[in-house]
Amino acid sequence: MNRVMTRAEKIGRPPWAAPAASFCRKVLRKLSLDNCELSVVFCNNEFVRDLNLRFRGKDEPTDILSFSQEEGGGFPGEGARVIGDMVISVDMLARNCREFRVAEEEELKRLLIHGILHLSGQDHQGLNPGQPMLVLQEKILQELSEETLF
Repeated sequence: MNRVMTRAEKIGRPPWAAPAASFCRKVLRKLSLDNCELSVVFCNNEFVRDLNLRFRGKDEPTDILSFSQEEGGGFPGEGARVIGDMVISVDMLARNCREFRVAEEEELKRLLIHGILHLSGQDHQGLNPGQPMLVLQEKILQELSEETLF
């Protein structure tokens, strides 16, 4: 059984936080991952910008940060374990929706999938949509398109 905890920092708790946790559990199942724990923090640009500067040396907000708790990333071994934390800026989520002309629910799902893929040890260089991780991200998004968060 997978556990996903959500919380808010510097913002009120979004009404879709609980459905987002349920969605994350479905993504983990799609990836055949079990007995994992992760957290999702919803925040504002100020909070994520501080983390981005401290941990990545980038003095700017970003839409999502993923912090793996397993050395080298990935999910080796057996049994329940804390795999990591994802931090999502709701300010950047809204900006992405405007910039890419997508619904907030679709973009939130995309960010959740993206973060989980990073926690599973996958990576990408830039935003070329043909990269294996980004192809898988969009495949999972399509397969879970009927799931509702709002």
